[in-house]
Amino acid sequence: MAFFPFSRSISHSPNHFLALPALLLAGVAVLAGCHPAVTDPNDPKFIVAEKTGSWQITRADLNTEVATILKQYQATPQQIGPAKMPVVETKSLKNMVLKKLLLDKAATLQLKDVDKDEAAQFDAMKQSVPPGQNFDDELKKAGITLDELKKVIHERVLVRKVLDSEAFKNADPSEQEISDFYLKNKASIPPAPPQVRASRILILLNDKTSPADKATKKKAIDKAHDRVAHGEDFAKVAAEVSEDQYSKNNGGDVGLFKQGDNADAGFDDIAFKTKLGTVSPVFETPLGWQFLKITDIKPGGEVQLADVRPKIAAFLRDEKMKEQSQSYLEKLLADSGVVYHINLVEPPAPTAGPGAPGGAPSAAEPNSAPQPPRSEAAPAPAEQTPAATNAAPAK
Repeated sequence: MAFFPFSRSISHSPNHFLALPALLLAGVAVLAGCHPAVTDPNDPKFIVAEKTGSWQITRADLNTEVATILKQYQATPQQIGPAKMPVVETKSLKNMVLKKLLLDKAATLQLKDVDKDEAAQFDAMKQSVPPGQNFDDELKKAGITLDELKKVIHERVLVRKVLDSEAFKNADPSEQEISDFYLKNKASIPPAPPQVRASRILILLNDKTSPADKATKKKAIDKAHDRVAHGEDFAKVAAEVSEDQYSKNNGGDVGLFKQGDNADAGFDDIAFKTKLGTVSPVFETPLGWQFLKITDIKPGGEVQLADVRPKIAAFLRDEKMKEQSQSYLEKLLADSGVVYHINLVEPPAPTAGPGAPGGAPSAAEPNSAPQPPRSEAAPAPAEQTPAATNAAPAK
């Protein structure tokens, strides 16, 4: 999994590339010097878009943006193809324009807790670095300096706050909307698989455990099993004996899971064979000696509204936010007075698919439910195409 959102790795497919989010995916573009007399659209100093009296975007800026996005998606112009590169260029330019307009808007608003939110995002990034890896090393791998990262975070926070303040209004769906969506899509929601909830007591083993230590650990787990079998509270024994640091202080609870969720198939086999409220025998897995108590069983079958309500609510909220963002950005562009000096080439209309609005989120696969828009994402208006011209900027 990529650590930084601007260093993700996806398929080289042009279709994947053209679906990239519309704002703040790329690094910070640096404005080059401009000269109004430049008339060659391929000249680095040629002004490709401008807001009179405010800012300009040059061909060099646009080329940098396109190159950065191509690098993020590990794609090349040859892989995208000459027919689709103008679409990528147009989308990149619109992203740059929208970003500038949103930051202009941020400067006019009294936005609260900007520094606080920036610090929270920065800390979250640092904390998400996997154990054994260094934050500075991850920055180098992503090809970005600490100052550039802080600038990107600052701009993301501003953009999100502008959208929160100006665009997103009453996005939470009503109970009736959630119920209607469930009834409309009920037949297409896959049946829920059987699930169990278990608590466990674990004593760790590894490939360096000697036979003598393994035998000692077996005696310890057998003793813990006897204590539970004779009526001692499972949670108390787990807190005292278990070496599972994630569950021992929570009564040994490892949560609700379906067959195949766990990397160790032997664990699942025991869990699904043990009856509700009973304790399994001691068994060995590559992780160690352990035994389970089954605390809940869900037989699966037809998914009830209560089971998918949070995902349906998140999906509908996401759709409302997309619509509100779309409308806001279209108006922002329409009222901006931005002038383009290159032809804008729009992508073809998307075709309906599994991810199209109206599709039912899966109950069996929580990660398949659409998520609310990311803080840096602001989709470009699908149909908004400002007037384009190849004419040079006015002298």
